[in-house]
Amino acid sequence: MTVKRGHMVSRGYISAWADDRNRVEVIDVQDGRGFTTALGNATVVSYVYDPNVLTHDLERAYWKIEDEGIPVIAKLRDDEKQLSSIERTALIAFLDMHLERGRYADLVKLRVPAVLLMKDGTTEDAELALGDVMTLSQSHPDVFRLSSLPLDQWAWNVIEAAGLATGDGAVLLWRPTKDADICTISFPLSPTRLLVIGQALPDGVPLNARLAQNSRRWVVGTKGSLNLQWANAPRSSQAGSEN
Repeated sequence: MTVKRGHMVSRGYISAWADDRNRVEVIDVQDGRGFTTALGNATVVSYVYDPNVLTHDLERAYWKIEDEGIPVIAKLRDDEKQLSSIERTALIAFLDMHLERGRYADLVKLRVPAVLLMKDGTTEDAELALGDVMTLSQSHPDVFRLSSLPLDQWAWNVIEAAGLATGDGAVLLWRPTKDADICTISFPLSPTRLLVIGQALPDGVPLNARLAQNSRRWVVGTKGSLNLQWANAPRSSQAGSEN
């Protein structure tokens, strides 16, 4: 499914940050600029997930995950805290998709030389696009996925907050110490609702600053809420901030 205007951060998700005129505030970290734009234009990159070599329809796969995950996010926003096992699985898939997109948010122009082995035994030079690289990464054993954690056994809580931003680095992974296992996952559901899976976060954690540091290309907030200095924050070396 060729999509000319692909969202790097799901439109149905960031709609919670839109005002009554359907506008959000955006920081483009790569360009070091902030601006207000229509929801439909926020985090858009043309043909971003189109493959150049493979035939897997990444855009359609993402659409299916969004279709199942965003209603669960909406349910949590409305303070309906009891999720079924199926709903939790759908939300974990959404968070994994968000992590996956975030890893490559600043690499939309990526092109990787490759040699293809054809069915007749001959070889052919090719160039992998971002869509190819992202598809291949899904089967790589070293790529971290939230689905590898026993999250169904962890505590799930939605806490009230104020002025939360979001972005391509919105899935934050927390550890009590640098070498410890991940103990908490946080994800903003809206400007006033934060999903916390696992152990409770300590008071006073600068969530927006951590999120901005973890975002590689896009930070999104309500109109007039973002700090342009976040565009110059040192970037995290991997998707997911670790405390």
